Amino acid sequence: MSRKSLGLLIRKLRKEKDLSLRDMRDNLGDLGMKMSIVTISHIENGRYKTSRKNLKDLAIVLDVNVDIFFAEINQVDDQIGDIIREKPIQVPKFLRTAKNLNDEDWGKVSDFVRNLKKKKK
Repeated sequence: MSRKSLGLLIRKLRKEKDLSLRDMRDNLGDLGMKMSIVTISHIENGRYKTSRKNLKDLAIVLDVNVDIFFAEINQVDDQIGDIIREKPIQVPKFLRTAKNLNDEDWGKVSDFVRNLKKKKK
């Protein structure tokens, strides 16, 4: 996704939440992140490339599921990226194998993995 498209998405989400640039800045500050109104404006106008951490914080302030937000902008959260880097063969292979699962099947897979984790404890 281009910086311009990303900026338009962030602006759209901000306006849907009826937040001003000042509200965004203040809400980010509540998360311990300092970002000026000018910087937020530059991001929205596609003039500034920002980090994944900043994008994650923006998603949180916009009350958007972070994973869905990153999927929308064709990126992955740093934690997900770390998992893929730790298992560069297994994760893509698993995802390719599971790509046609329906929601019910994904639920079963998630339950199975949770049970595996419990057994290891």
